[in-house]
Amino acid sequence: MTHTSGHSVAPDTEHVGPVPAYWAPVDLSTRELIAEYERTPFAARGLPSSVYDYIRNGAMIAPDRAALTYIPDARDPDTAVHVSHRETLRKITQAANLFQDLGVTGNDPVSILTAGTPEPQFALWGAQTAGIANPLNWMLDPKLLGDLISAIGSRILITFGGDAVTDPWPKVDEILENAPCVETVIRAGGARTGPAPRGVRILQLEDELNRYDGDALQRPRDIRPDTVGGIFATGGTIGAPKLAKVTHGGQIYASWASAISHRVPIGVVRFSASPMFHVHGLAVSQLTALALGGTTVLPTSGGWRGTGVIDNFWALVQRFDVESVPLLPTIANRLVQRPEAIPAHHPVKRVSSGSAPLSAEIANRFRKLTGVAIVEGYGLTETSGAVVSCPRGVEPVAGVVGMPVPYTDARVVRGGGGGELVECAPGEPGILHLRGPSVFAGYVDALQDEGALLEDGWLNTGDLASREANGFLRITGRLKDVIIRGGHNIDPAPIEEALFQHPRVADASVVGMPDADAGEVPVAYVVPVGGAALDLVDLAAHMRQQVRERAALPREYFLMDELPRTAVGKVRKNRIRLDAIVRAFGRLLDEAGLQGCYELAAEDQGAAGVDVGVTLLDDDPGSAERARAALSALTVRHRIL
Repeated sequence: MTHTSGHSVAPDTEHVGPVPAYWAPVDLSTRELIAEYERTPFAARGLPSSVYDYIRNGAMIAPDRAALTYIPDARDPDTAVHVSHRETLRKITQAANLFQDLGVTGNDPVSILTAGTPEPQFALWGAQTAGIANPLNWMLDPKLLGDLISAIGSRILITFGGDAVTDPWPKVDEILENAPCVETVIRAGGARTGPAPRGVRILQLEDELNRYDGDALQRPRDIRPDTVGGIFATGGTIGAPKLAKVTHGGQIYASWASAISHRVPIGVVRFSASPMFHVHGLAVSQLTALALGGTTVLPTSGGWRGTGVIDNFWALVQRFDVESVPLLPTIANRLVQRPEAIPAHHPVKRVSSGSAPLSAEIANRFRKLTGVAIVEGYGLTETSGAVVSCPRGVEPVAGVVGMPVPYTDARVVRGGGGGELVECAPGEPGILHLRGPSVFAGYVDALQDEGALLEDGWLNTGDLASREANGFLRITGRLKDVIIRGGHNIDPAPIEEALFQHPRVADASVVGMPDADAGEVPVAYVVPVGGAALDLVDLAAHMRQQVRERAALPREYFLMDELPRTAVGKVRKNRIRLDAIVRAFGRLLDEAGLQGCYELAAEDQGAAGVDVGVTLLDDDPGSAERARAALSALTVRHRIL
């Protein structure tokens, strides 16, 4: 790699090669046009079987154009490093050859602690070419990381060497203690120094790559569309992540189908700040740009978490002629809080949002401030990325995620009598099922497939949705997020939307709080704009005007500096629920005269539910009886110790 400043090489000075026929522009703006397109069998579209060939075909479009533009310091765009498509393909080829020499075969996983820098990406795509790539969130607990690595048996661990933003290296020792299967650790970019873990071989990726041929794969594999190419940890918010096996064909299809639906142009310049261990960062942001002969702009090793990325976003967009920005909803929220930073003219033409629900209020503010509508989409790890989108030519509607892309089917269902599934009527909420080429090959733990992989190729997403009369889909939330108040089901999404409509609310989440009479009641956790004071009386009055369903009005409002979120921007509702549970338990115990005489410990045990331990601190034999009586009406499992 070489350091250069300014823009990528101008397109008119680049050699432009053949564009694969599967990128032919097509209008997919209606269900009828999609049905017409689907009359040609998917297999006849000519997509390659392997991710490597998909990337290679993209590299041939404009070999000397920048494929990756990495900006180490978002405050200084002159630090940018540009890597051409020719060099990117060469590095991926060298990485695949290296891994094969290290004994990686088709079914062998390579675990990677990723960062938003070029080197881990070379390793990731090279690992899929030689075996199976396993990108992991370096911010997870090291014991959990070790357990995940052990679950798949990786003998090679690749990790970013670390910098001021992203530094997984100090975790390596503890990871290895819990992953004895690892024999080789490879640093990929970042710092080259630091305490070396004992008992394993330590290699430097850049040094090793130079020892291998980058012109051709030394031992090409027979990769088919159903060959597993990656093992991705799901981006859920509860319990340990599941490990999903995604295929080469699934990744290619999800990338391609979403791109043709959006009519993403050849040579697109895309801002990629989402985590590289998540399908949003890999399939939506990076793989598509590589396959289109475009440029992926990587702002710092930490993406959106990097110092100065949000503050300098619009300056970076203008400096590098960014035209496409995949956003997370939480980032859209932060950008609209800085209207003074938005220039009157900018090159951005398309902004998409995924990974979590987007507030209609935030979407409207963004469009008013920037002139660009945020286009929502929907997908999940188990579909290798977005497979529902709002196609180009359709006016985006906040809250509507779009139509299934070509060759994907969707249904919204509810349970009927006798246990059979019944298709929901338009506007009726139900559970979303998907079927198509992107559906994953199951979880590493096959027992977890039950209830997810259904008959006839259907995937149960676990998300609540409704279908509009025109076939478009709305995602209304997760099944587990529903609040049940006295037998009445309450969807928190419209309550949160009403909160966002208040001008002093920057972020909000609504969960159920245990209640002795109603089972649970909705409560709101609110982040004020700019940390300023927020009048809760005024907020409650606003909500009474906006929320017509009385049962859905939040019982209480709690102010927070920020909401707990995952690395991909999803609200950790399980943590907020735990806080609400502890508050409810504490109040009932205080009312029973036990104030200062107890300690509470609430634990989310995933599918097993929440368990609360109540430790009594006094020796009064009547305290236990008063505690039992106070908590007897709550449905949350608890133990008095």
